[in-house]
Amino acid sequence: MSTNTRIRKISLSLTLMTLVTVVAGYAAVATTHLRPPTVVVTFNIERVTADLTERADAEARLRELVTTIRDESEKRVDAINSLREGLEEAPESEQAEIMEQLDQLTLEAMSYQRFVEMRIDNERSLMFRDLYLKIQSAVADIATENGYDLVIISDDDREILVNPNAKKAREFQVREQIELQRVVFSSSQIDITDQIVTHMNLEWEKRADQ
Repeated sequence: MSTNTRIRKISLSLTLMTLVTVVAGYAAVATTHLRPPTVVVTFNIERVTADLTERADAEARLRELVTTIRDESEKRVDAINSLREGLEEAPESEQAEIMEQLDQLTLEAMSYQRFVEMRIDNERSLMFRDLYLKIQSAVADIATENGYDLVIISDDDREILVNPNAKKAREFQVREQIELQRVVFSSSQIDITDQIVTHMNLEWEKRADQ
């Protein structure tokens, strides 16, 4: 084989390798461009939470608990008032014992009040935590069913408010809320708040019927 022939074959091989590399590169780029755009939707978690039937039912149960606690508190206050009235009419020899009972009942009433406040706060915190976890699960189901790639909690309509009675400076309150803001604008066309509410309320009704 002559030297010129060998050179032509080597050149041809290099040309083919370059062509393959270029084609592969274009194919990779084409594949990237062919990927469908990311589907992003938003929802207002405050509206979702407010419109859930499950929350309304949970609030109703909490009101029953508060009513029971209030009745118990009123009984304790009535017992204290009754004992206080009896103190004025009791013989002096019995007043020391009655005052001791009065102090004991007052301490128990104060302790009970602190206990019930903690219990109600705990029940409400558990309610909102449970609702959030269920919202999370519902959002994941809806996103999977509808092909949503990214679901964002929208806070673009949240107002920057100042509490004049707070111990924090007003400037700090405003700056803190601004720093926590994540979504500045979102179109109503990508809002799925109502979709989430409908989905969760239907699921809650199904569980209630079982």
